[in-house]
Amino acid sequence: MARQKLEMGDFHNLSVDLRPSRLLLIGGAALHLLAGVAVVFSGVPHGAKAGFIALLVWSLASLGFRHGLRRSPGFIAGIDWLDGRWRLRDGKGGRRPARLIGGYAHPLIVILNFRPDNAPVRSLALLPDAADAESLRRLRVLLRIWRDADAEDGAPG
Repeated sequence: MARQKLEMGDFHNLSVDLRPSRLLLIGGAALHLLAGVAVVFSGVPHGAKAGFIALLVWSLASLGFRHGLRRSPGFIAGIDWLDGRWRLRDGKGGRRPARLIGGYAHPLIVILNFRPDNAPVRSLALLPDAADAESLRRLRVLLRIWRDADAEDGAPG
């Protein structure tokens, strides 16, 4: 049986509803904790230690706010591929058009780099618990097609 070559146009619509990833939050918290332990046992002056610990606490709070609170404006609640264009949905229900500028797909992680209109680049790390398995599989297929199209004639996304 011959395999049909898929193209970006074969995917008319793809909507991936995202949820906070416990794996990402636990991993991020563990890394922040290890960094805090390293700072405590380092040989730097106490004032510098206090500054580093404050930065780590701020970074951990930012991680929780951006990736753990579903209703926060920094949380990306979904990504849509509709009519040949990407759209990001935030935790407050807002939609923002974006251009996919890079990505990586593996069965255990999907990394997407978007450039929203008039906003800084947003990178998403999607672990297996961030969305349902079928949506992540379809997203990986779409990324493979995007990569193949990029290699042939430039990124269409």
